[in-house]
Amino acid sequence: MKTLQTTLALFLGLSLISVASAQVNVAAAANGGSASQSSSWAGAYTVAAKANDGDRQGNYAAANGIAHTNYDAQAWWQADFASAATIETVNVFNRTDSFGSRINTFGVYLYLGGDLVYSAPNQTFQTDISGLNIAGMTFDTGGALADRVRIQLTGTNYLQLAEVEA
Repeated sequence: MKTLQTTLALFLGLSLISVASAQVNVAAAANGGSASQSSSWAGAYTVAAKANDGDRQGNYAAANGIAHTNYDAQAWWQADFASAATIETVNVFNRTDSFGSRINTFGVYLYLGGDLVYSAPNQTFQTDISGLNIAGMTFDTGGALADRVRIQLTGTNYLQLAEVEA
């Protein structure tokens, strides 16, 4: 019985940790990030703040929505931090309900003041074995000191993001 209780406690603890970590967004919370984007598709579901609200779900029609630009050349989304912070990773979460391929190709950039301190250009969202885009990608920035994170398309398309964590 004790083994079962320990296993359940461990399982529940891991579940709680997983749920709790899904709610933490350093760009929004600890760094006081304010989001902006090149343009906003019609509706309150698509404003830039939707990509740093702590919600990783990628469903456009869900209550929390996604950040969504118009059909722009080199569409971009960014979060400006309240102050500079050491950024170890940037997590990018894509739209998951449909149109996930619109993000390809894109770049992840970190800035300190006006200086580029990390660059991962020409990225393509990976696909799973069924050919669908995976929900998230992680970029190891090597502990860059930054005050802004930017996601930018290489070409012309809609940029749609569920969440960006930095």
